[in-house]
Amino acid sequence: MVSSRTATTPEDVVADLPPQQWSSDTAVSYEAAQEAINEVLACYVALLERESGKPAPDRERIEDLRARIADCAHQQRVLSPKYPGELAAVRGSYSRRLAELRDELG
Repeated sequence: MVSSRTATTPEDVVADLPPQQWSSDTAVSYEAAQEAINEVLACYVALLERESGKPAPDRERIEDLRARIADCAHQQRVLSPKYPGELAAVRGSYSRRLAELRDELG
């Protein structure tokens, strides 16, 4: 059943969604993927702060980092526990990227 009301709160957004059943494995996999994305996002924010604090910041680098932050936020919003293979792929991809970013941050 679809509601005719306008969604104005988080509760309104999910009010008409059917209940979902998650296994413990799915829940853990979903949370691990979200955490991997979150850690990469945090590294991008740290790099953005570092670049912005320079006497002559690289504007192109700043825009690139902002785009990467937006991409991470988007990935967090669209990630679905319905697709376990996707969760594993996202977790793997972001974990590899995290290692690269940690090296870059020093």
